[in-house]
Amino acid sequence: MKWFVDLATRTKLFFSFGLMIVLMLVLIIAAYIGLSAIHQSQERLFRDDFLPSIELLKLRSSQNRAHAQLLEMMMTPDRGRQQALERDIAARTREVDEGLKLVAASLQGHPRELRQFDELVAALTEYRRVREQQISLIYDEKSSEAESLDAAVQDKLYNRVRTIAVDLGTTAIAQATERVVAANARAERLSRIFIGISILVFVFGVVVALYLSRIIAQPLREITTAAQRIASGDLEVATRSKDRQDEVGDLAQAFATMVRYLQEMAVISRKIAQGDLTATVRPVSDRDVLGNAFADMTGYLREMATVSKQIAEGDLTVPVKPASDNDILRNAFANMVTIRRRITQEISDGINVLASSASEILASTTQIAAGMSETAASVTQTTATVEQIKQTALLSSKKSRGVSENAQKSALVAEQGKSTVSETIDGITRIKELMETVAESVVMLSEQTQAIGEIITVVTDLAQQSNLLAVNAAIEASKAGEHGKGFAVVAQEIKSLADQSKQATEQVRKILGDIQKATGKSVLAAEQVSKAVEGGVKQASESGESIRKLAESISGAAQAAEQIAVSSQQQLAGMEQVAIAMENIKQATHQNVLGTKQAEQAAHTLNELGQKLKEMVSRSKV
Repeated sequence: MKWFVDLATRTKLFFSFGLMIVLMLVLIIAAYIGLSAIHQSQERLFRDDFLPSIELLKLRSSQNRAHAQLLEMMMTPDRGRQQALERDIAARTREVDEGLKLVAASLQGHPRELRQFDELVAALTEYRRVREQQISLIYDEKSSEAESLDAAVQDKLYNRVRTIAVDLGTTAIAQATERVVAANARAERLSRIFIGISILVFVFGVVVALYLSRIIAQPLREITTAAQRIASGDLEVATRSKDRQDEVGDLAQAFATMVRYLQEMAVISRKIAQGDLTATVRPVSDRDVLGNAFADMTGYLREMATVSKQIAEGDLTVPVKPASDNDILRNAFANMVTIRRRITQEISDGINVLASSASEILASTTQIAAGMSETAASVTQTTATVEQIKQTALLSSKKSRGVSENAQKSALVAEQGKSTVSETIDGITRIKELMETVAESVVMLSEQTQAIGEIITVVTDLAQQSNLLAVNAAIEASKAGEHGKGFAVVAQEIKSLADQSKQATEQVRKILGDIQKATGKSVLAAEQVSKAVEGGVKQASESGESIRKLAESISGAAQAAEQIAVSSQQQLAGMEQVAIAMENIKQATHQNVLGTKQAEQAAHTLNELGQKLKEMVSRSKV
């Protein structure tokens, strides 16, 4: 595919992504067609199959409700209740008619189901006609005749309607199941088609991406790697030109030319760095900034090398003329020559002065050494005296510290006693508060037990009334005969529960009486404890005041002892500092003696050095 490789990068990308977009459009269209087909299938499934079955279930529910209400009309003697039930039956009938319309519309195109539906409508019509007769008989207070008509005719019609509705619902569910299976098969086929097209698009995209990466990204990656090595200073890069006519081929050829040029400049730079200024630099063109700069630099360095050689040989008369203010090297050399001339002259003058002063320094150093020896002997005697005074101060500090520690221990014990008494007072106070709370709780408990007693009285009255009502209900149930047997059993249970409630309330009343007696005793005991606690608080407060005064006295004595100990410690610290200072003076004096001897030796060396410097300066040309 040489023709594709030689295309411009923009054309390659447009061509590749265009094919990808076309395949994506094909995938989207296929998915849309499949989803539309599934959506239409679901709509038909709901409209033709599920909707009829749902409406038939509603029809059966409404029919059952209406039939139950008709039976209730037969059993109730209340005319108002009968009229309300008739209105409910009419409402259920309207609901059934609405459902029949929807079922009839959904069964169009299904002859067998339509025939069953017609049978259902006929049976339902006959059922309603007979029901109207039953309602008329009920209003005429002929419930027994209405019941006979229900047993002879209505039960058969009701069962006929229910059977046809069940058959139609079963048929609708079976058809719905078949359509669901067909819809699932269609969805599976569409899924396979969609997955196949998706895999095709994915494979094509991967192939295109890999191919574009191989013909575009890989060559650019190679060039980038080479550029990174060059940027890090590695010019040992092997590059090859690409036999291509696109932008990547042009870039590879230009990069190879650049690498060869940089390698040539690197060879020349290496020679210059090694001190070889004989290398010849030939610029590629007038616009070769790097080549021209290297050529100028080699000539400049050759000139400065000649100047450096003359200065190193001691010739400070060599002329150095900078090309401009930015000519750092020539300016530095010129300043160096000027400064060196001045320094050489100053050194020559200084050496003459140094030579004449060396003998005077030697005489003075000898006198100083003798005086330092006498000073060292005096300092040694003073240091011994200071050490004796320090030992006396140390003994005094230890004794005062012992007195201070004993006083502090006494103050600590007094302070602990003070804290203990304070905590005792706080504990007794909290006990008093708790006893007051207990007394209040007991009083509140007494009030609540009285309220519970009143509630129990009400419960007892209710139990007695329930007992009377149960007796009356049993009497009424016996009057009702066979129909009131169940109600008589309920009345008997109510009477039994009322008796049990009465017995339970009597037991609770007795228990509450015992609780009230115990509560009264608890209130009296709490008051006595509270009075005893108040007396304890008063006595503990007096003890705390006595201990506080004792603690203040001991604390004052401890502070005085602490001040004495601190003063003794300060005296000891001062004597230690004096001893350290005298030791430092002793060491400094000894070092001064050594330094004076070294200075005497240095004076001899300095005299010899002055003579040598005179000889060296005489060699330079200024």
